[in-house]
Amino acid sequence: MHNKFYGTGIMVLVLCFGTVAYCFARADEYRGFCVHVVDGDTVSVADEGQKLHRIRIVGMDAPELAQPYGPVAKEALKTLILHKEVYVLPAGVDKYNRELAVLRQDYLLGQIDVAETMIGQGHAFSTGGAHYKAQAYAQEHRLGVWADPRLQERPWLFRHRKDVL
Repeated sequence: MHNKFYGTGIMVLVLCFGTVAYCFARADEYRGFCVHVVDGDTVSVADEGQKLHRIRIVGMDAPELAQPYGPVAKEALKTLILHKEVYVLPAGVDKYNRELAVLRQDYLLGQIDVAETMIGQGHAFSTGGAHYKAQAYAQEHRLGVWADPRLQERPWLFRHRKDVL
């Protein structure tokens, strides 16, 4: 008898939390599959209707492909999300007409933020300070770009330097 009520109670809680989560979900949020990784911070995602979205992941800036660590960052992002389901939270459009978005992915008991994961592993730099703890962790443990001072040129400075030359 006790187990029957316990199981019923768990089901009620799951349904309640699921309903609350559904009510607070953003209307423009969608699911899709990562079908292509352009570089360390830009991907192509096919939504459930098979519409292709070119997405620039917000909150991070990965080294450019022309930088020494650029190809490594691209491979890290491929390993993390290529051919996997992602949740897209749109945040606007950039000057290149890419969708700016937060990407999340299911992982064990919850979701991971793709930008925070990339930054925490040292494959990208935090922008705007949202993921400063992840970047501090990567710096402290000398992960990715933080393993070698020669790899630490910020992508935005690299792009500016290339534009000036």
